[in-house]
Amino acid sequence: MPTALTHRGLPLRVDFDEAGVVLRPLFLQPIPIAWEELEFIGLTPAMERHPDGWREKTYAVSHLMKDFRSTLATAGHLWVELVVRDRRPLVQRIEGRWTRAWLTTRLHPMLDASDQRKPDQSLLGLDLYRHRLNAPLDDLLDLMARRCRFDLVVHD
Repeated sequence: MPTALTHRGLPLRVDFDEAGVVLRPLFLQPIPIAWEELEFIGLTPAMERHPDGWREKTYAVSHLMKDFRSTLATAGHLWVELVVRDRRPLVQRIEGRWTRAWLTTRLHPMLDASDQRKPDQSLLGLDLYRHRLNAPLDDLLDLMARRCRFDLVVHD
């Protein structure tokens, strides 16, 4: 397994390693986020660990058609949502006006159960594609599961 798992996309390269996640936007400075700064990670489709590797979570009751296939099954697309515990120190340590602006436009505030804004927690969504990773998807999911917990993000 490589030291850093890298997802290469044109506008954004994302490196995952034991220290955390490093966002590398095109023409901007890198943005490191330590695993300790993340509250949890949400995956769509939801994934679970099996002895032979990671698979999509199946539910006993589903309102989907029998032949439904997710974007992971059809295109290798996994939507990863990083929930940052406190966005303020993250934004403050970023140098460069354009890098800070890029990050703040992508950090979306979280709401609690009573729909009140939580000024500290933020959501950062990443589009990951299996064919753009430099390692198997199972290696990435194993790394994330070791360093952070998976949970559900509910969208309105």
